[in-house]
Amino acid sequence: MKSIFCLLFTISSIFTFAQKDTTVIVDLPHYQYDKKHKKPSGEDNTIKIAPLGFASGTFPIYVERVISDFFTVQGGLGITSRNYVRNAFQTVSDNFIEPQYPWTQNSLNDQVDAALELGNRTSSLGFLFSVQPRIYFESDAPDGSYMSVSYDFYRYNFSIPGLVGNQYIGSKKKEHENISDLMVWFGYQDVYDRISIDYSTGLGIRNVKGSKYYYAEDNTTGTTITFEGFAPYKQTLFNFNIGIKVGYHF
Repeated sequence: MKSIFCLLFTISSIFTFAQKDTTVIVDLPHYQYDKKHKKPSGEDNTIKIAPLGFASGTFPIYVERVISDFFTVQGGLGITSRNYVRNAFQTVSDNFIEPQYPWTQNSLNDQVDAALELGNRTSSLGFLFSVQPRIYFESDAPDGSYMSVSYDFYRYNFSIPGLVGNQYIGSKKKEHENISDLMVWFGYQDVYDRISIDYSTGLGIRNVKGSKYYYAEDNTTGTTITFEGFAPYKQTLFNFNIGIKVGYHF
């Protein structure tokens, strides 16, 4: 009888132990994320491209660097080519380019295509650069809403054959257009683990300075007098811009 009691006690003890919860804690290494659980902390650089820049003939690469929790600086370098947007607006705008020709006679007309008209004119590579300090309102740079001021410079180059007997068969004439933008931007940047998306809207002033090839003939004196050279032009315009950039955060 005593042996049976001991056996029952042993079995009861085994079942009681088996019903107890057992917790195993494993301390695994992990990345430390910021409060939004988006970007790894300590990664202060973002390299970006502007996928819609081809419309204005710009192909930039931007780098944004975090200086503090609320302040960053973005710089950009790139190349320029044919500016479809400016060419289209110049065609329909009332603010036409007016080169400063060397003659005063109203009877003389420039026989060369209008500035930026790309019938006989071709675009060649130019360059651009940009500087843009930013202030982030939520002190979580470079993530969130921001305001910035930027200076952007664009150099566009063109060439057009010289006029010979009303035909474009002469040697190539090199033209150019320099555009300087001073802008105020308001935007929002989403920064994920490695990818960033930057949306922005800007307002500002655009200053344009260019040089256009001209050719004209004066037949009023009985002797043909030829005018040929390059005429400078200037424009000051109100500028509105919408930007989208895609970046890699590291």
